[in-house]
Amino acid sequence: MRRLLDYLFKFSAVLAAAFLVIIALLILAQSLGRLVGIAVHDANELAGFSLAAGTFLALGPALRAGTHIRVMIVLSHLKGRARRAVEAITLLAAIYLAGYFAWWMAVLAQESFSYGDTSPGVLAFPLWIPQTAMAFGLVVFTIALLEAFVDLLAGREPAFVGGEANELNE
Repeated sequence: MRRLLDYLFKFSAVLAAAFLVIIALLILAQSLGRLVGIAVHDANELAGFSLAAGTFLALGPALRAGTHIRVMIVLSHLKGRARRAVEAITLLAAIYLAGYFAWWMAVLAQESFSYGDTSPGVLAFPLWIPQTAMAFGLVVFTIALLEAFVDLLAGREPAFVGGEANELNE
């Protein structure tokens, strides 16, 4: 199961990186287009969609790697069972919120697809495409939170703890 999750998080991270490359290419095309007098229509809008997709697709891999910003003010003062209990409650709340958001983002993407919603720009880009990427990213994020919660219940340190320790030592 862990191996399947590794592939899922790597796939999500690769997609997030691909959207960042798309942003760079759009900006480059727009800049070069200005030099030669060619307008690249809706490049800003497509870059914005790519930013949203890339950001949401990176949530799960970033959590697992321990690169999310977590406020440790309370946790840093707790030890043992109290720390684990607070961590479990926090993870449960995060699982609920991420799952709720993922569900409604998927509903939004499905409705946009059904209604044929498009962006208001010249290109009329289908909105369900970035919304689906966002929904997928939120599902992966929810799975990462569930994995951390299961690890915590099993007495193992969640994967993000190792990444946080490395960040603190740098």
